[in-house]
Amino acid sequence: MKILLMRPDSGVFTILPPIGLMALAAYMRENSHHEVMIYDGREKCADDKMVLEQIADFQPEIVGISILTMERTEGHHTISLIKRNFPNVTVVIGGPYVTSEVDDALQNNNVDYAVIGEGEIAGLNLFNAIEAGREAEGLKGVVYKRNGVLHTTGMDEPVQNLDTLPRLAWDMIDLDRYFYNPDRPTPMNLHVKTERSAPILTTRGCPYQCTYCHKLFGKHLRKRSVEHVIEEIRYLKQEKGVEEIEIIDDVFNLDNDWARTFAKRVIEEKFNLYFSFPNGLRADRMPNDLIDLLVEMGTYRIVYAIESGSPQIQKEMRKNLNLEKAKTAVNYTAGKGISVGGFFILGFLRETEGQMRMTIDFACRNRFSTASFFILTPFPNTEIYDQALSAGYHLDDFSLTHYYAIGHNISAVEDKVLSRLHKSAYRRFYLHPGRLIRFFRTTPWRRFFFKKLWIALLFLFHSFKPEKKADIETSSSGSWKRKKYS
Repeated sequence: MKILLMRPDSGVFTILPPIGLMALAAYMRENSHHEVMIYDGREKCADDKMVLEQIADFQPEIVGISILTMERTEGHHTISLIKRNFPNVTVVIGGPYVTSEVDDALQNNNVDYAVIGEGEIAGLNLFNAIEAGREAEGLKGVVYKRNGVLHTTGMDEPVQNLDTLPRLAWDMIDLDRYFYNPDRPTPMNLHVKTERSAPILTTRGCPYQCTYCHKLFGKHLRKRSVEHVIEEIRYLKQEKGVEEIEIIDDVFNLDNDWARTFAKRVIEEKFNLYFSFPNGLRADRMPNDLIDLLVEMGTYRIVYAIESGSPQIQKEMRKNLNLEKAKTAVNYTAGKGISVGGFFILGFLRETEGQMRMTIDFACRNRFSTASFFILTPFPNTEIYDQALSAGYHLDDFSLTHYYAIGHNISAVEDKVLSRLHKSAYRRFYLHPGRLIRFFRTTPWRRFFFKKLWIALLFLFHSFKPEKKADIETSSSGSWKRKKYS
């Protein structure tokens, strides 16, 4: 059976290789006879015509579409486009949006099945059932709607031994098109040393209970063996010409003994590669000796997820970061001469202006080279979403397009104050002469320099105003269409 795995083009700024699709494709190739192809609409900036031409050319029986929450509009548009032009194709959806909001996703009558949670085992079980002409009843991790009734047996158990999964299907994408894409930066790390950078995951799952976060990989940490990761890095260097690795785990440094062993093995291998950690390490779990090892193995950039400089907000959002330990780790890391980034969030539930200023102060008074200030979005099926509903907020119509505009303000300040604080945070941070000197000394900046400069100017001098939700509505015939922004 022919199966096309794809993601739609969208407004997402980067084109990180589709790790989820590559994981599913590799698992299917190793454990079935299905013919699988990956089509990355984001990498190709694919319009409707290109998507339809690809399906007509490959002629799949199944199209599997991976959708992020931020690209739900484009995802539903693509679903309807495919079903309208190829009614006999079975459409299966998955990804973060589907896992966290499967009820919403299945309001689209053009969806045949949804896969929630990790997709390797559940996805293959579903594809095998479809090929055999069986209904998916009873399949863990599979959700579908028949005659208006939702059928589900819940998520499948996550894969416990990650070493049993095959290496990602790197051979099924053209990495050079990601390395040298002229339209969008490829890595999660926007400040790469080289163009030939590739992402890897060494773990799945996070045990922390942050109220704003989804639980896509579960709350139990699962680790690949050090040697399993080393083999993937060796493959990427030798077979794909990769010169830089970005490790994008939810929290890489949960098991510091594992992290130390990994760093020592990289040093022993003498890979001569650059490393970055762009997804936000836990700053209060970074001992000096681990920082030293990471730098020795070739790390030039580490991003720490601080979120808030207010101890009270840390407690309420249940991250419970020790801010004094975080401060020590940030400044020690900066003292090693590498680029240190910080993630910060403004607008937590009932957060005051004074508490937001504590966050801005933390960013500006410590030795960060870069800082990203996000505005909290209370995503459905998160704890903070439920808390906001309980507090009387109506969250049925707000923007989910990105983290830099106010989707729904659940803080204690008015929209205009939150917007002003957000803009002033960027101005105070980046217009400081010492900060600019630190940035240019530690942080690679030449790749996409003018595009990043333009974005920086927008953040410094433009207010991101609240937008009405770019939603999707159904007609009486069950087809889907996009509402336009007003």
